[in-house]
Parts: sequence; C-alpha cells; structure tokens
Amino acid sequence: MYNPDKFKAARTSPLQARGKERVRVILAASLELFKRYGIEAVTTNDIAAQARIPIGSLYRYYPNKDSIVKALTDLYVADLTAAFESIGEHPMLKYLSWDEVLLLMVDSWVSYARLNGRYPLLYAQKFNPRLRQLNKTAWEEFIASFEAVLKKRCPAVTKRELTVCFQLSVAAAEMGISEEFDKSAGPNLHYEAVGAVARYMLEACNRHAHGSPA
Repeated sequence: MYNPDKFKAARTSPLQARGKERVRVILAASLELFKRYGIEAVTTNDIAAQARIPIGSLYRYYPNKDSIVKALTDLYVADLTAAFESIGEHPMLKYLSWDEVLLLMVDSWVSYARLNGRYPLLYAQKFNPRLRQLNKTAWEEFIASFEAVLKKRCPAVTKRELTVCFQLSVAAAEMGISEEFDKSAGPNLHYEAVGAVARYMLEACNRHAHGSPA
C-alpha cells in the first residue's frame, strides 16, 4: 500500500526519490493517526508532526487533510479493485461455489487491510456523508469492481441482490479487519459471516436458474 510510485500528490507529482519518500511518509503517518484517533480528530499539523516534516513540506504535496484522505482512499480502492479483477478472471470462477467466491473476495479485502495496519479505511467513511461524498468516485469504482465478479459468476443477478450482497460483505470484512471483533468473539469471525452471504447468493441464483421471481 505504501509504494510511493503508486501515489499521486494533489499539488505536485514527486519525481525524485526524496519526494516520493516524503509522500510515502505523509500518507503512512496519516493512516497511523487516522487509525488511532479517527479521521475527523486529526489535523494537518498532527500529520506533519507524526511524519516529522515541516507543515510547509506537507502542503507542498497536499493542500489539506481531505486531499490526503482522498489519496489514501484512491490507493486502497485501486489495490482492492485489482484483487477483485484477478478473481473475476479466474478460469475456474464458474465452477467455484459461492462460499469459495465470496471467501476469496472478502478474505483478500481483510488480508489487505491487516497487512496495512488493520484500519478499516472504507468502513470509517461509510457513515460519514462528507467523506463519502468526497470519495464518491472511488466508492463507485470499488462497488462496481466487487459487483462485476458476482455478475460474472451469476449473470442473472439483480441490482437489488448485488446491493444486499455488497452491504453484507462490507459487514463481513469489518468483522475480519477490526481487532475489536477478535477480542470479543475470537479471530477470523468473517469466515462465518461469509458463509451467510454465500447462502444468500446461492438462493438468489438458484431462483434465477429455475425461473422463479427474485
């Protein structure tokens, strides 16, 4: 997630190694603070202090905190979209059970988040209207990439069913990402949640296969 060559600064694109490293440090510091205190509570001064750089250096690349949140979200979505696309291109996709398909998708999401600090970045924005609007395009891309795999596996699936599956999968991913669930109910709770989502999709696609109304 922190490969500086993948980042795009809001104001100027770093071309030299030092500039790329500074962008990496800014975003890594931001993510750490967001994880610790929440997005709304953190200021650009906090981020500069955490990154150990002058505030002017931060503003050289990002004019405000929102531009940093957007950069992190764009990167997060780009990486997970690539993972979902890879699953959608699997030559055995149509032969995989819904348990297998959804476990591949949700577990890749959970593993990615855990690898980068277990902070549920997208979930943190889900119920914040301002942040959701700020990252509307990224959210739409993310949802579309997730739904594309489902539609490839079951072409007759309806928009309503896609929406239900996605929202349930968001909840399942949160169970795997958040350490609070590990503490209260044990590790890898998302495996069981994925099973429930898979049963929903199996029933939905079976109805379509037999010509029953959705």
